Amino acid sequence: MPQVDVDKIVGSIRESAANVREKSADAVEDVADKIEDALEKAGTEGRKLQREVKEELARRWKQVDRVGRENAFVMAAGALAVGALIGWLIARDRRD
Repeated sequence: MPQVDVDKIVGSIRESAANVREKSADAVEDVADKIEDALEKAGTEGRKLQREVKEELARRWKQVDRVGRENAFVMAAGALAVGALIGWLIARDRRD
């Protein structure tokens, strides 16, 4: 094979390798950008969800606290009834 043909083949291979390298670098950069965007969006969504859950929990706690304060006598009577029931069940179990 003449030297000119070998030089053309080697040159073609080097040129193709350079093109592959450039395209690979571009593809990796695109994937990295997409991953960065996805992580940024996930962080933003996570903070938004955390804020919403915190607000909802605070709202519900205030509601439970308000109901407890408005019905303090009923809550105390209910706790007394539950305590008496548990005491009765324990005492009954010991007698048997």
